[in-house]
Amino acid sequence: MTPVLLRPSGGVHYLKRRLAIDLIFNPKEKTMLKKFLSDETGAELAEYAVAVALLVAIAIIVYRLLGNAINDSNSATGETIKNAKFN
Repeated sequence: MTPVLLRPSGGVHYLKRRLAIDLIFNPKEKTMLKKFLSDETGAELAEYAVAVALLVAIAIIVYRLLGNAINDSNSATGETIKNAKFN
């Protein structure tokens, strides 16, 4: 039997058609493309990355809100101490 690469009738077109059939349209087997599309190993990592990004965004918002409130409180306390009169 002549190897597929050396088969004279068909050449490159035969290989392209055969790859298309083997990789995509073969319902009897799990082929490379089907395995790739059904593989979910990276999905968990992406979910964790989204969760971390959301937590960081919330932390930045809380830090800015609390930071401003604490700064205002400290400024008011400092102003009160500065204007205090000792008897």
